[in-house]
Amino acid sequence: TEDEITEYCVEITKEGEDLVEKGLDLRIETSTLTAEQIRTGEWTKLKLRNYNVQTPPKRIFAGKKHPYQQLIDEMRGILISMGFTEMYGNVIQSSFWNFDALYQPQDHPAREMQDTFFLDMEAELPPYYKAIRDMHEHGGDTSSTGWGGKWSEDKAKQCVLRTHTTGLSIQYLKDHPHDPLKVFCIGRVYRREAIDPTHTPEFEQLEGIVMDSDVSFRHLMGFLKEFYQRMGFTNVRFRPAYFPYTEPSVEPEVYVDGLGWVELGGAGIFREEVTAPWGVKYPVLAWGLGISRVAMLKMGLKDLRQLYKSDVDWIRSVPMNRNEIKATACGDTDERVANKGED
Repeated sequence: TEDEITEYCVEITKEGEDLVEKGLDLRIETSTLTAEQIRTGEWTKLKLRNYNVQTPPKRIFAGKKHPYQQLIDEMRGILISMGFTEMYGNVIQSSFWNFDALYQPQDHPAREMQDTFFLDMEAELPPYYKAIRDMHEHGGDTSSTGWGGKWSEDKAKQCVLRTHTTGLSIQYLKDHPHDPLKVFCIGRVYRREAIDPTHTPEFEQLEGIVMDSDVSFRHLMGFLKEFYQRMGFTNVRFRPAYFPYTEPSVEPEVYVDGLGWVELGGAGIFREEVTAPWGVKYPVLAWGLGISRVAMLKMGLKDLRQLYKSDVDWIRSVPMNRNEIKATACGDTDERVANKGED
């Protein structure tokens, strides 16, 4: 075996020599006490080291969640406290679920290569796809006239990286066409966007739906106003809008000091063309919003990319919010129900 030997060479400095000439008051000081010293009273014979309480302590950076994840968890907690259940789904979806089931025409600009990430793979159409085909071509058994033209099965089979999470809501409705429900999804979506301070090709979206026999447009605005106010936006208003799969439709706006009114998502009631193929008879309230935009407002950011950078100094500078501290202290035991959906 080999023994490692470390040698130290110590030299006294000029300052040390001066102290020796003045005479040294050698004493043993301690900064810690043992349980034995306290129990026997030995500590009374010890010289305790003096401390300067005015000296600022060293900063300690404890582990914590990323500020963006804190915000996402805050949103999740608010919706769960409002009686919603979380649903989940796959990132890869067929165009059938991502577009066609939402009554989006097959020649819509959003379905072009410059806007959507298409994959070199196809998915099988579900056995009930003809109801969607008929809805697009002539309106099916509803009062709608549809989009007209020939609906393409090949286009519907194309797989994409989901451009929104609304397709998960439709799949959930398909599995629960008659049950009152309040569900939401928080997930990453993908679009062909040029990267700049306010756009990235992937970002997080929050999606929610409510279905019951007596819900109305007023309930939708009430849910959204309650949610945004719990997020800290006290002034909320709604502006009329248009979306392909909801009617009537609105855009919620919140007032931000220094910016004025800022649009934060879209909402409406699913059109008959969206719900009828699944046998849904009740109104379905739906909304979605980009979480990153909320993050920029609440964190005072001017560049969306800051949320995804490995900037340790920035992460350390953002304090834990009250909800995060409470969840850490009490334990987050919220139960969630997963809906895997279909590709």
